[in-house]
Amino acid sequence: MFNKQVDKLLLEIEYKTRELFDTALNPEVCYHNLDHTLSIVNQVGIIGGFYDLPQEQQEDLTIAGWLHDIGYLQGVAQEHEKRGAAFAGKLLASMSVEPCRINRVQGAILATKVPQQPQNLLECIICDADLYHLSSDQFYEQTLTLKKENEQLNRKKWKLAEWLRNSEQFMKQHRYHSEYAKEHFLPGKLANLEFLQAKIKELES
Repeated sequence: MFNKQVDKLLLEIEYKTRELFDTALNPEVCYHNLDHTLSIVNQVGIIGGFYDLPQEQQEDLTIAGWLHDIGYLQGVAQEHEKRGAAFAGKLLASMSVEPCRINRVQGAILATKVPQQPQNLLECIICDADLYHLSSDQFYEQTLTLKKENEQLNRKKWKLAEWLRNSEQFMKQHRYHSEYAKEHFLPGKLANLEFLQAKIKELES
């Protein structure tokens, strides 16, 4: 269980994140939004609980989950992880969080950059949580939402088959990092990949 001081910090982070998504999010960002963030926060909680992480590490992982896409608010994908990490650093410093913990949170946020190259368990967990949707039963719907976001932000229309081909390549190149995700996420991801390939074949026939 988190103590009251921990609860207070997490509540402040949650409040600030929700406020920013509510007031500053580019309306054309329809995938990297609060719903996505809530999913990641939920998944880092589940995976972190599986590994029985020390309280401070679990808290830092949760903070990183809340803030990992803050750099996406204005709808600019490039280097959004760096912007998010910088924002997290300033916010946490203003809350008198210790520098070693700030570095841990920033490292976790930066680790989500694709291609992912996590360096420790916390970074593996947030990377796997960030791409949990590849294994989800909502995968196809979310893939189409991501397509819509990309089209709106880049003013470029994608043919569905072309977009799905790119998604297929991404899924083939992607690897889950934690043993938890390999056991619990990978089967769903492989099933989604088969569905995607069947959909591509249908579209191109």
